[in-house]
Order: sequence, then structure tokens, then C-alpha cells
Amino acid sequence: MAEKEYLAGMEKPLMEDWRDAPVFGVRIETQRYTVRPSVYGVIEDGHGQIAVVRTPQGFTLPGGGIEEGETTEQAAVREALEECGLAVRVGSWEIRAVQFIYSESERTHFEKWSIFVDATVEAVAGPGTEADHELVWMTPEAASEVLLAESHRWAVRSRPAAAAGRRQ
Repeated sequence: MAEKEYLAGMEKPLMEDWRDAPVFGVRIETQRYTVRPSVYGVIEDGHGQIAVVRTPQGFTLPGGGIEEGETTEQAAVREALEECGLAVRVGSWEIRAVQFIYSESERTHFEKWSIFVDATVEAVAGPGTEADHELVWMTPEAASEVLLAESHRWAVRSRPAAAAGRRQ
């Protein structure tokens, strides 16, 4: 299926409100980009730490591409289970960002339309199914220093608990 057809078939809320989304990274005009709708969870453990995934490329929030026919909530739940072995419940907070990034492993330039959601752990289901992904719990401050993607660092700093902490 062509990328444009795939995007046209995505759930309506995913296609709305991208004009106001902050943009991270640099679009290289001479490169062809693949648009990838994605969702990432800011998953809290109830003790002031958030879930971060260590991969061979570095640190990321749990998440990834939204599969055809999947809602953002379904994708966030699936990704948390696959990458971290966590059964999560998605909350009501959501923000969006666009990230231009190059994937060495896929040798592809991506324009990631990323939705960030809050989530809480309902249960530890066991180890994740992706062998090269390791769950690491960190303070939001530590995570915002090591996350590879600028949009992920921004999302961690933008979550409601962070905003409440800045107001005090």
C-alpha cells in the first residue's frame, strides 16, 4: 500500500492538528522522507520514574509506528508490551510533534508524526519480546538528558507532572 493511501486510512484524530505541532530535527531538502505515524508513552511507575528503552542505537521512550487499522491507544499499549513487557493503561494527556530523523538500521530518512501519551503500569507481563530492547527506569530529569530524539526530550519536559513542578 502506498504511504499516501496508508495515511489517508488512519484514524481521523491522527491526521488533525499537525500544523501547530513543534518540529524537531532538520529536513534535508535533497532527501526523500518516509512519513511514519508513531506513538510513544511517557510511562510512570508511581515512584517518580519513567520507562525508557535502551537499544543498540541509544535511549528512547517506549513506542513506535502505528500499524494500519490501529488506534493510537492500541499502538501505545502494544509497543509497551513488546518493548518493555509492561501492560499499561493510557491516560488522557496527549501532545504531538514532528521529528525529522535518519535511521541507520533502516537506511531511511523519516518524518515521524509522533503522538506522546501518558500511561501507567497495570502489570508487569514479563520481559519484552524485542531482544535488543532493555527497560530502564529513570527520573524524568535523567531521561531528558539521554533520550536521542529531541521530540522525546521535549515530551518528557512537557508532561503534566513536569509542568506542575515548574509552577511551584
